[in-house]
Amino acid sequence: MPTSDNFQPLSIRAILTGMTLGSLLVLCNIYMALRIGWSMNMSVLALLLGFVGWKAVENTIGCRAWTPRETNIQQTAASAAGGTVSAGLVAPIPAYLIITETQFEYWPMVFWMIAISLLGICVASAIRPAMLNNERLRFPTGIATAEVITDMFSSGRIARHRMIALLSAMTVAISHRILIPVSYKIPLGFSIPGQNAMAGTSISAKNLGFIIDPSYMLLAFGTIIGTKAAISLFVGCLIAWLGLGPYILGQGWEQAGPIDENWFSYIIEWLVWPGVAMMLASAITTTAITLFKSDRKNRLSLMWGWQEFLLLGTLTPVIVILQIYLFDISWFAAILAVPLAFVFAIVAAQVVGETGIPPIGALGKLSQLSFSIISPGSVTTNLMTANVAGGAAGQATDLLNDFKAGHILGTNPRHQVFAQSMGILVGCLTSAGIFMLLIPNPAEQLMTEQWPAPGVATWKVIAIALTEGLEAIPQSARYAMFIGIIAATVNELLLLVVKEKWHRYLPSMSAMGLAFVLPAHISIMLFIGAILAWFLRLFAPKWSQRFMLAIAAGCIAGESIAGVLGSIIFILR
Repeated sequence: MPTSDNFQPLSIRAILTGMTLGSLLVLCNIYMALRIGWSMNMSVLALLLGFVGWKAVENTIGCRAWTPRETNIQQTAASAAGGTVSAGLVAPIPAYLIITETQFEYWPMVFWMIAISLLGICVASAIRPAMLNNERLRFPTGIATAEVITDMFSSGRIARHRMIALLSAMTVAISHRILIPVSYKIPLGFSIPGQNAMAGTSISAKNLGFIIDPSYMLLAFGTIIGTKAAISLFVGCLIAWLGLGPYILGQGWEQAGPIDENWFSYIIEWLVWPGVAMMLASAITTTAITLFKSDRKNRLSLMWGWQEFLLLGTLTPVIVILQIYLFDISWFAAILAVPLAFVFAIVAAQVVGETGIPPIGALGKLSQLSFSIISPGSVTTNLMTANVAGGAAGQATDLLNDFKAGHILGTNPRHQVFAQSMGILVGCLTSAGIFMLLIPNPAEQLMTEQWPAPGVATWKVIAIALTEGLEAIPQSARYAMFIGIIAATVNELLLLVVKEKWHRYLPSMSAMGLAFVLPAHISIMLFIGAILAWFLRLFAPKWSQRFMLAIAAGCIAGESIAGVLGSIIFILR
């Protein structure tokens, strides 16, 4: 087993490589988050690209051999940059801009995101010993990253083939995105008769969003999320868009759009309420169950050093002042946001350690609920204090996964903290600029068919509901919300009752709720991708284990980067 060497030199080339790759890969997470509401841990993709780049330099002009620990440092910086979108860029910040009808300047946005992300580093550094020494907390993403690094350096032939697969997938995805117009979509050939308010009209598959979208990114992401989540998405899609959609229009609760268009932006105004209710109930119940079952002895154990005290002592007044100066939040709420973010980040780390799934959305919503009591009626306080909790939790869990990989590989943790900090710096500078170029008018561009932005929709409706009361919610949607909350809660509680072998047959209520706020074609393509991956794993298990993740990462990176750059070029024309 490798041991950590506290005197190993910090690799500057690894830091710079990670920052460079991170500034590029953050485009992928912005694109995915605004399109499908999910982002991806960039560790594996970053380490593969860094490996092939330095091996090419080593074989052509000659240089010191690229090492596993350098790969760990490089992917730590790159994944931190890619994860800066969790600092509010694709959820609470756009929701705030839409609700308040204001604009966010570039530098205030950058400073805000950096401060929140650094708070996550402070938490992760403090709880690292307790988390990594707890046998119950495996941190599966960190283990997977370490295994990929070890595998690449132990078998050069497999590594070369994996990189060929990744680069080929990127090339195909970029070519597809350039050669096939975004509007090229194939409607499924069915229609249903309208009822009541729409009697005498026919509702087509295109109106409801049941179309085939030729997207390698969606297919690839379907292979990553797994069959359970994909099937749950598909079932939720059928319930929401094929079942409730026509019924909502028939009852006159929402108005239909032009006959030859997709009616997503019309129906979503109603469907978003039960969808968010299901996601919130599922996430909070799951988090509570995980914490209840966890090892209480290690739950909040901290290991403080002078670096953590210095960082926290510097960040606390900065974050408080930024909340007051940028958003006119009260002193009491602004100060309380920091310790609350600390607690929520620890909770997120506990859940990620056991399940590998960060409950960032649920914790952000729980923070919104908390501040609706502390500062009732203030939409700004509700959104931006919750942004502190969610953003810090996102970076904390990302760094803890990197710590786990570094623990296995023997990397100096202080070097990883520095790498994460540099990744955050370049990630915030890049992502804020890309977002402002890509979405200059959030109110008009987001929550549309092109940019569904489910995270923005979720934060927005919760903020409105908590500040304006039930009157902000259509009466008919309140009953649907109640049903969704009961169904999601009961489904998660069943995990405590039924035998473990039956758990995989229970649906993912978070995924079902997400299908309510995603266009139907996105859920359909994710489902198709997951089913194709299931067949490949069944009939070609060895090939799938070696190459499927690399191919999926290449497809996601290729289409995301091409999509973002294409959209920006179109806007700047």
